[in-house]
Formats: sequence, C-alpha cells, structure tokens
Amino acid sequence: MTESITGEAVRQRDGRTFGLTVGAAGGVVTPEDLERIARTARDFSIPLVKLTTGQRIALLGIAEDDLPGVALALGLGGFDSPGPCLKYVTACPGTSSCRWGMQDALALAAALEARFAGRSLPGKLKIGVSGCTRNCTSCFSRDLGLIGTARGWTVLFGGNGGRRPRSADLAGTNLDGAQALDLADRLVGHYAEYAQAEERTARFVERVGFESIRTDVLRFAPYLPLE
Repeated sequence: MTESITGEAVRQRDGRTFGLTVGAAGGVVTPEDLERIARTARDFSIPLVKLTTGQRIALLGIAEDDLPGVALALGLGGFDSPGPCLKYVTACPGTSSCRWGMQDALALAAALEARFAGRSLPGKLKIGVSGCTRNCTSCFSRDLGLIGTARGWTVLFGGNGGRRPRSADLAGTNLDGAQALDLADRLVGHYAEYAQAEERTARFVERVGFESIRTDVLRFAPYLPLE
C-alpha cells in the first residue's frame, strides 16, 4: 500500500474479534490500495468494511489469529494498538479539484501527517484541513484545524467534539504553507511538553488559558503580528 498507510488494531465489543483501521493522510488512497483491502476482506472473510468519520477504512470482526496475516496482506508490515498519538489528518480536495478551493489542502495534510505521525503525545490528536472557509472538515472541532483563505492559512487550536464540545481558538491567520506547518509544530510541541497525561488539547487550553499559549508560543512566531 502507499507509504502513508498505517494500521491500528482495537479489540471489539464481543471481546473476541478485532478491528483494524487503515488510513492515509487526507484520506487519499490509490486504486491499488482499495483492491488490496477488498481482496484481504474476502480472503479472511472479514464481515464488515466501513469508512470512518476520520477518512480511514475499518476492517471489523477480524479473528485474533488472523491479525498478522491481515496486516501482511494489507502491506502494513505489522499493526499496533498505540498510546496517545496522531489519530488522523482529514482533508478536503482543496485546489486539487474543488471549485471552491483556495489552498492546497491535500499537500498540507500530507505534510502534517509526516510531521506528527509516530510522535508520542499526552492525548490523541485529530487534525482537520479545509481548503476554503466552507470548512468541510470541521476544523473548529479538531485539536488542530487549518482553513485556507484567499490570503493564506488560518490555524486553529484546542477544538473538540464529543461529549464536551469546544470551539478551537484562533492562533494565526494569513500564513503561507511553511508558516502554517511551523505554527502547528509549535502548538503541538507546547501541548506535548505541558499537558497532563491523557489530556486532550481542549481540556489543556481550558486549564492553562489561551492567553498563556499566546504568551508562551504565539509571540515567538516571527510571522505573527505582536499585539
């Protein structure tokens, strides 16, 4: 499969079978990826294959003894049940094909995936990248959200959906791709250093206050205006 494909195995509610979720940056897969997933599901009699809200593909109901074979058939080289880390990067098509796209969402999503994949974090990290202000990837409810405009990227931090929703705070506007990636790195790095174990970004921002993040992180970014 494509090099960006990763695998994550999770025991299912029946206590016997596993779900293996595979994904790629921005939800981009090739025809060959899809053919391999379909062939694997047939060969191992996997009862359910489902698209997830995180633009990944879940193979559900896998027997425990079949997990190594499924991972090998998918070209994963293995699987894991990771601790807190990057969960996914969702992205719209952006300027690659969408008539409304203002920025290249897929390219930035791939760069974010490469930057944060495998990094150990206090809590799971969900990232959304939207190529225009229609915000199709719900960036305000992501730990890290990036929205494209005619003038560049807007970066948001500390959003959350789920049982305790929180709208993300505005961290920067009118940034080019390199600046947006750098600011994302600064924000996630600060979170990784100072958040408590299993504390998501939304709860972290609520605890320390966004003004402290503005003081400790944003004022050191040379491309952001001083307030």
